[in-house]
Parts: sequence; C-alpha cells; structure tokens
Amino acid sequence: MGLSWSRWIAVFCVLQLCSGCMLLSRQHGDTDVSVPSHERKFAGALQLLRQGNEQGARELLEQVVVAPGLAGVTDDALFRLALLRLRDGGEKGGQEGYSLLVRLAKEYPDSIWTHQSAALSSYLSSNQKLFEKQRETKTLRDLNLHLSRENKELRLNLEKLKNLDLELEQKRRR
Repeated sequence: MGLSWSRWIAVFCVLQLCSGCMLLSRQHGDTDVSVPSHERKFAGALQLLRQGNEQGARELLEQVVVAPGLAGVTDDALFRLALLRLRDGGEKGGQEGYSLLVRLAKEYPDSIWTHQSAALSSYLSSNQKLFEKQRETKTLRDLNLHLSRENKELRLNLEKLKNLDLELEQKRRR
C-alpha cells in the first residue's frame, strides 16, 4: 500500500504541475489574442454582410483596419471597406474608398486584393481628378460672374462720367 500511496502522490503532483503549466500558458497566451480577435471581427463582418447588415459590417471592418495589420485579414478588410465606402456615393465616398485602396496597395503590394482593386483604383483616381476639375470650373464660373458684374458696374460708372463731362462742357460754353 505504501508503494501505491506514493504512486498516487506522484501522479497527483504530476497532474498539479501540468495543470499549473496550462494555467500559465493560458495567461501568457492571451497576450497574442489580437490576431484571433482580428480574425473573429473580420469573420463577424463577413457574416453581417451576408445578412445584409452593411452598417454593422462596416463598424467591424473599421476596427480591423485600424488595428495592427495582419496579412490575409487586414488587406481583405481594406478592400471590402473601400467597396462599402463607395456605396456612400458622391465625392466623399469616392475619396474615402480611394484612400483605402491606396493604403491597401501601399501596405499589401503582393495581396490578391491589391491586384483585384487596380482597375477600380485607377477609375477612382480619374474620378477624383474629374471632381477637382469640376470644383475648378465652379470656382472659375463664380469668379467670371463676379468679374462680369464688376465690369457692368464699371461701364455704368464710365457712362455716368461721360454724361457728367458733357454736362460740364456744356456749362462752360454758356
């Protein structure tokens, strides 16, 4: 019995040591939770997209892209978030989508999503140039309108001065 009692104590000690190592490894393993967290958030965003909840997916994707980058997750999230931003429409949506695609190309040049987005990025770049030209055109139109009004006012003043000069000339002759 003494021998079996000592075996029980040895087994118990080994189990305690192993369970202590498991607890320690869990504590130290939690420091790298960010990677699975990114993946979980990204998977959640994909699920929300499948369900049609674009706003919820957008929020999760934004959390993924502001966190430290993880190839295969962050690049995909950047691409999908850029597409969601484009749905906002207008100049602002285009600028935000384009800036996300530029970031994708800069941070993940070898990503499949960078290659997939090349044509879209080129289109958005030319679209941004078009918006800039439209702004310039509007500014020039406003300036032209202002100058036309000023020109009209100057012509009226010139006519008044001519009339005044003629009146003065007539008064001198009398």
